[in-house]
Amino acid sequence: MWRPCCWVVWAFVLTILFAAAGARDTTATAAASGAADVTEVLNKSVEATEKLRDSVTRVVNKSAEEVMSIKSLLTTNAKATKALNDLTLEMASLTARMQKFGSAMESCRQELHTLEENDSKVLTPAEVDEPMLGAAALLQLEQHANSLRQQVSFITKARFAM
Repeated sequence: MWRPCCWVVWAFVLTILFAAAGARDTTATAAASGAADVTEVLNKSVEATEKLRDSVTRVVNKSAEEVMSIKSLLTTNAKATKALNDLTLEMASLTARMQKFGSAMESCRQELHTLEENDSKVLTPAEVDEPMLGAAALLQLEQHANSLRQQVSFITKARFAM
């Protein structure tokens, strides 16, 4: 699979080769006609080849640096994406816990409200002295103690769940 930077390098190399081939054709014609010196043609050819080699080396080195830079950017991006995914998962977990806590608090409020309504029905001291209502007073105290016990248990469970 060819990468875009390789296509650029190949295009550059082919352009230089065609230019060098065109220069060689004119110098070859001049050499065949006897107008040019063979050593001069060879020197020009060597110089063109050295320039070509230097240009290709620069392009390849620059391409390698760009590939390393892109690789570094992709690695950094992948790490940042993982961190964001972890944060998203943690936020979802915390949201679920907060909803659970909120619903527990709401049920506590409702139960407290119910208990406060029941407390308004507490017997007066005169009613407590009546023998017929004594059993009702004990039953009411027992119910009140049970509801308080349930509230304390629920609150401690909700507290340790967080």
